[in-house]
Amino acid sequence: MAEPILLEVRERRSRFGRVVKWVFLAFQLVMVLLMLGTCAAVTPYLTGPDPEVVLGAGLFGAAAIGVLWTVWPLGTLVLGVLTLLTRGARRLIPAPTEAPAMPPPISAPGPTSPPPRRAGGVPDTGRLP
Repeated sequence: MAEPILLEVRERRSRFGRVVKWVFLAFQLVMVLLMLGTCAAVTPYLTGPDPEVVLGAGLFGAAAIGVLWTVWPLGTLVLGVLTLLTRGARRLIPAPTEAPAMPPPISAPGPTSPPPRRAGGVPDTGRLP
């Protein structure tokens, strides 16, 4: 007798696993928005006439982006590992031995095809002689 064919499937994530996955995705979105928001908040001050304001805005922007560049990879690493660890368990199930019975197709009455055209590229108009 032949060995049964086994399929590898995953169970659904637990509620905690789904929360971790959505926190991971939300963290990525928040980091992108914070990067863009920092650039948008600092840019108007970088074009000002006062050199001290320009320097202060440049230093603030550089510091904020530096902090975000540090937090983003570390947060991605931690949340990514948690997301991987909270996946559903792997299970081996036997493959179905026969295909399930398919219901007969439902044939809906559709529009009838137009009558065949005579040779030529121009469609007939009016009555035929």
